[in-house]
Amino acid sequence: MAHVDWWYDDTGENLLKGVEDDPDNPIRLEGNLIVDFLCTIPAALESFNRLVPLMLVDEQTRLNALAYGIPKYNFQNSKTFHDNVQSKWNKSGVRLEKPKGRG
Repeated sequence: MAHVDWWYDDTGENLLKGVEDDPDNPIRLEGNLIVDFLCTIPAALESFNRLVPLMLVDEQTRLNALAYGIPKYNFQNSKTFHDNVQSKWNKSGVRLEKPKGRG
């Protein structure tokens, strides 16, 4: 049975695994993709934080270096992030008419 987590593929392989220049443990997923997923998908970040401490030390070093370059605001938990977005939308107001001089 395949492991179920955000970073696992359909075969059960952890896509975070791998170390540069190690033919016995090649990188499964390039760093730029990992960073993009961490910045845009809250479930990826939650899973990343759960899995990385369980990985090999060399893998942890590589992944922590990738995560270190991401601004801290991207590391908010999912609920806080979505609450902040919704709050911003709620405060922006609603226009019922077109602004004068447009249209």
